[in-house]
Amino acid sequence: MQSGQFLQSDEWEKFQQLLGRKTFRINGNLIIKMPLFKISYLYCPKGPDEITEKFLEEAKKIAKKEYAVFLRFEPDKKPSAGFIKAHDVQPACTQILDLTSTEDDLLAGMKQKTRYNIRLAEKNNVKVERCEKNNLKFEEFYRLLKETGERQGIKLFSKVRYKKLLAFNDLFIAYYNSEPIAGAIINFYQDTATYLHGGSSAEHKKVMAPSLLHWEIIKYAKNNEMEYYDWWGADEKKWPGITRFKKGFGGNEICAPGTFDFPFNQLIYKTYKYIKARGEG
Repeated sequence: MQSGQFLQSDEWEKFQQLLGRKTFRINGNLIIKMPLFKISYLYCPKGPDEITEKFLEEAKKIAKKEYAVFLRFEPDKKPSAGFIKAHDVQPACTQILDLTSTEDDLLAGMKQKTRYNIRLAEKNNVKVERCEKNNLKFEEFYRLLKETGERQGIKLFSKVRYKKLLAFNDLFIAYYNSEPIAGAIINFYQDTATYLHGGSSAEHKKVMAPSLLHWEIIKYAKNNEMEYYDWWGADEKKWPGITRFKKGFGGNEICAPGTFDFPFNQLIYKTYKYIKARGEG
């Protein structure tokens, strides 16, 4: 299976438009015009399946009209020479759980510690709710997300972006004594449920709410005919603790080649890369 196909969906295109971005389609592939200083670039998230001359010609036509310097894309297979490897925008590697197995088999495939944490959360009467998309529930989730970002040093998107994102996705929150202590935004597209964003409270950490939260989401996805649970990112070097948590549920890691650039204007592209490198240095 291919990870991240929801990024090519009509819903994701509408979300991008809500963010004020122009979108296009080339042979069905979503192309997003992204701001870059006073100019722009074109971004094809998790696509296309294959870079062809016809695709590039159509992209060049759009780039000329929109003053785009380069095309950024994320193919399923490594492209031929002539394309420049860039920093990954979306996770190149992720952990995938096959939901066609029985619940007993899914539990058996987990690490013993994960099964223990699920049972401990159940014993502590943690309750997981698939929430209504209202301001109260969003604020509960955003507080958890913000706390997690501050605790782990993760830079968050704007609050408005998460609120707009929720219009196209589902929200699950785990409660302990009626207090929200863990939450997750989940995307359901075709046969895959994808974990997009999550947060948890440092309080009541010992009741292990995140483990039960995801187990309940997995069961919900399975009962709604999803075949895969995509953890949306696994990297033991960049995110060791988060990745260890995800891999505790079992499954398999899959990797894509990552992100590549195709410059339309070599001079401006090289200038952009130089400025970017100086900023990172």
